[in-house]
Amino acid sequence: MDNPQLKNYKTKIGFTDRENLLVDSFRVLSADLDVDMVVKNSLGFIIKRFDADAACLFLADLHDYSVRSCCAGSADPEKVHILPFKDEHNIKGWDTASRKPVIINDIDPEDPYSKAICGYVGICPDNVIGVPLFAGGEFLGIVQAINSSEKNKFSSDDLELLEIIAERIALTLRNAWILEEAVRASDEAKSLYEVGIALSSSLELEDLLDKILENLARVMEYDIAIIYLVDPLDGTINQISTRGLADTVNERIHLKIGQGVCGRVAETGQGIIVSDVDTNSDYIALRPQTASEMAVPLKVKGSVIGVFNIESDKSEAYTRHDLELMNAFASLAAVSIERARFHQERLVARELEDELSIARRIQQTFLPAESPSIPGFDLAGVNIPSAEVGGDYYDFIPIVDNQFGIAIGDVAGKGIPASLIMAAFRASLKAEIRNNFAIRAILQKVNNLLFESIERDRYVTAVYGVLDSKNRIFTFSNAGHNPPIIIRSAGGVEYLKEGGLALGIFAESAYEERSIFLAPGDTMIFYTDGVTEANNSDGIEFGEKRLLKILLESRKLPARDIIDNIVKDVGSFGADGDNHDDLTIIVLKAL
Repeated sequence: MDNPQLKNYKTKIGFTDRENLLVDSFRVLSADLDVDMVVKNSLGFIIKRFDADAACLFLADLHDYSVRSCCAGSADPEKVHILPFKDEHNIKGWDTASRKPVIINDIDPEDPYSKAICGYVGICPDNVIGVPLFAGGEFLGIVQAINSSEKNKFSSDDLELLEIIAERIALTLRNAWILEEAVRASDEAKSLYEVGIALSSSLELEDLLDKILENLARVMEYDIAIIYLVDPLDGTINQISTRGLADTVNERIHLKIGQGVCGRVAETGQGIIVSDVDTNSDYIALRPQTASEMAVPLKVKGSVIGVFNIESDKSEAYTRHDLELMNAFASLAAVSIERARFHQERLVARELEDELSIARRIQQTFLPAESPSIPGFDLAGVNIPSAEVGGDYYDFIPIVDNQFGIAIGDVAGKGIPASLIMAAFRASLKAEIRNNFAIRAILQKVNNLLFESIERDRYVTAVYGVLDSKNRIFTFSNAGHNPPIIIRSAGGVEYLKEGGLALGIFAESAYEERSIFLAPGDTMIFYTDGVTEANNSDGIEFGEKRLLKILLESRKLPARDIIDNIVKDVGSFGADGDNHDDLTIIVLKAL
């Protein structure tokens, strides 16, 4: 489309000259529709056609509304220089040339425009002709032919010829831009598609992030790329995937929320383009070569879970279009991270469940396989573990003829750590039983061992006693445990409290022991707090009174039946039948 302001110039040259010029310009400028090649061919054609010292193209950047300034000199017309002009204020004649063709004579050599061209192509502009570039009614920039004072000044005829060439340059540039945008859009769509395919075909986080960085590099230049994750516990952002960074640098990329460009993005949830890192106070240098940076948030359901960051060795490397594209890749990265995290959590949960299952089986091997047969006594025990691995323990330990050790214990806490402490308690108890007959000495030694080997917030409550079945004597010591209960056949209830503190709390704790006689019909129960502290749906505990009531009602039953009654009542009392703690019971009846 012709610019109405330029029509008057077309009648000043003959049709044949104009036709030949159009043919020549079409042949040269359309030889390659790569934008950079169109720029180079345009500058070279102008220098040759006008025998000019230099030629310039000042193109309006459609993405960020800055100006792309290109120049070539007659000494080497193939070499295109990028001038340091990012806006129109320092471009000589822009205000006039952007509206109509213009001739500018006697340019001040101290003008920034003059100095820049002289510095890059080695000539000092004195005489310039400039023509606006219009295509489809859209202003694309201006084109200039430049001579130094050593050559003749450009004429109005030269200006008219440049106007004809400018129309061809504008049309070719617009076609090249359209093609470039189409190719770029296709590459971007293809890259995003391939990332989406990778996302749906794999749940390995490292592979997915590597694929995202690889595809981003196909459509956007960067020298380093980093994907960070926000740690919600301590407010830091830590890199999980990088490209272009040395390993020594990788080790120190840990930022606080709000610290640095990436920390600022994590804080605000907004993308940032840093055109010149030297002028940005938030920038933290990871490498000296970086000139510009761009960072966008990784968001899931509106919450920032990380930051996607790239850096370039070129200044002003990134545009608003790049920011939009980066956000698209960041969205895929966020999805992949969340899916991979969820998958990993499921794997960890499954592995933990397997480990807990193994721990439960190991724990069960520590418990008696069956109750011993003791003349004159009925003895039974049970351990019903909760959903977690716990720290409950009971045991029947043959010592010498007519003597059996009876032990019950409960480790503070749950899970594998509690089960490990229970195993240590069991091992040390059995070792000391072999070496000592005095119950108080056994518990003192076990206490010291646990005090040296477990953390201060961990401890073990226990009751250990020895049944002399021949003399019907039970000697015991209670280390901070729920007192065993005796229902006497003659009436009355007793609690076995004598002993000392829980094991592992203080070094050199002392323990006392007590002996009691068990008459025929006496019933004794040992239990852990999983019995009395079981809660119902209203948060009410089962309690000692209910336990005592069951014992009184069941006292004439065999030991195993008494245990079954307790387990049944505790289970029906609990919230939805859920057992939140291990439940361990021993019943000893004197026959």
